[in-house]
Amino acid sequence: GGGGGGGTVSSTYNVVVTDKDGKTVSVTKSIKNDDITLTLPSGTELDGSNYYTITVTNRQGKAAENIDVMLKDRDGNEEVGVTDENGQLILPNVFVTHHSYIIGYEDGTFRPEGNITRAEAAAIFARNIAELKDESISGRTTSFDDVESGMWYTSYISYLEKYDIINGYEDGTFRPDAEITRAEFVTMAERAYALFADVEDGNENIFTDIDNSHWAAEHIYTAIAMDWIKGYADGTFRPDNKITRAEAVTIVNRVTERNADEDFIDENINELLNFSDVKDKDYWAYYAIAEAANTHDALIFDEDESWTE
Repeated sequence: GGGGGGGTVSSTYNVVVTDKDGKTVSVTKSIKNDDITLTLPSGTELDGSNYYTITVTNRQGKAAENIDVMLKDRDGNEEVGVTDENGQLILPNVFVTHHSYIIGYEDGTFRPEGNITRAEAAAIFARNIAELKDESISGRTTSFDDVESGMWYTSYISYLEKYDIINGYEDGTFRPDAEITRAEFVTMAERAYALFADVEDGNENIFTDIDNSHWAAEHIYTAIAMDWIKGYADGTFRPDNKITRAEAVTIVNRVTERNADEDFIDENINELLNFSDVKDKDYWAYYAIAEAANTHDALIFDEDESWTE
């Protein structure tokens, strides 16, 4: 029987590319040393208006894992990634993990209409900033006279003070156990967001009870421009009212561009963290609370969020 021929056969792969609507896209393919380069057809741009699912299989039809793939268009834009255990990747990479940033109380409640303290607000913003910066929250001391070392909130307050998110009061205190107002919370939110992106200077005022004399007017105008706050049905913002827990998570979700996947939540409600006092889907903040309380992987596209697990 004849022996096998010498030499090596370069590995070849089958590649299928589909767009966000599941339609197959005809790409130009080149393979070099297990690196795959795919070029979109002319007239198609990698401009963020579409995402592409790329499936790579070997000659036996099995998923090809850990293959480097570059997807580019004819205008010089390119995205790179590596196939997973299923031989797949999505480009541009629109997957994120959203970590939970709130917990309920020991009795299983969330108390959505309850208020939150300034220390609790500091914890929420510190967790979100640390996650985005991929940092651990550290800090044992602060400049505030009434924040002792070793308290549960000390490291959060210290961390925010490092980034100038919080200033405290003129008398040198932070008042960690005081309930935070809506104006104070929005101000913290704007400063936190500004660490990562430009904020729009707001010059439109939609509220009947805010004018330039309020200490937080500029922050509130910015929050209006960024579409973070809506106010109440009577046209007021009520800046000096204490913010509720439901209002707080709604604002944080908007600031961090988190949008609950209502269908996924409905279908998987028994596997998610639920609160005994947030059971009515018609409650205005029901899905916002689920978004904040459950760590989940999501596909983000055009501000829509599809939870994957």
